Amino acid sequence: MLEVLFTTSSKLHKLGTIAHDDAIFVLPFIDKELTDRLVEVLVRRALHPGLLVLVDDDERLGFMKIANYVCSHSSSRYFGYLAQDAFPGDGWLRAAIQTMDQSGASLLAFNDGRFHGTLAVFGMARRTWLATLYHKYLFFPGYNSHFGDTELTAIALHQNKLIYNPGCLMIEVDYEKHTRKNNPDDQNLYSMREAQGFGGIIK
Repeated sequence: MLEVLFTTSSKLHKLGTIAHDDAIFVLPFIDKELTDRLVEVLVRRALHPGLLVLVDDDERLGFMKIANYVCSHSSSRYFGYLAQDAFPGDGWLRAAIQTMDQSGASLLAFNDGRFHGTLAVFGMARRTWLATLYHKYLFFPGYNSHFGDTELTAIALHQNKLIYNPGCLMIEVDYEKHTRKNNPDDQNLYSMREAQGFGGIIK
């Protein structure tokens, strides 16, 4: 059974350290009605134990800051990230755990229906691998709203540690996605870090 823990970004400091044997997922959100409907489906279709940390971003800290905070204040074999515009396939968590356990990979890119494993828009990472990248964080903390998942994917791909299983279905449902541009500061930072091997991670 997928357990659910709810908090707000203004009360993250009261969260303490949370733990789960297998997987913890963070899901920051701003649309409560949409997220309430999503969570019901996520729980029903997980078919594997895990912990889902829902964070209502009432202080508008942003996805990356919240994801990094929860990652740095939790422990589990795997740590994953989802958003309010996700929609899961049946057995999404069971398939993800099995895929990672059997492959020994470090980052799973869910099948989001768009990038087909070339970008972990929604992903699940091995904690021991994450610890070699940014110490206790999920994403490089310099990004504000974009390219954190791009850098994470690029590193895993370069290290041959990225895995994709089409059966790990987590569709991105965003009807206005094409109308919004990337944060230019984040894009410039990514280009600079890519040229430098992401802080020397890639030689």
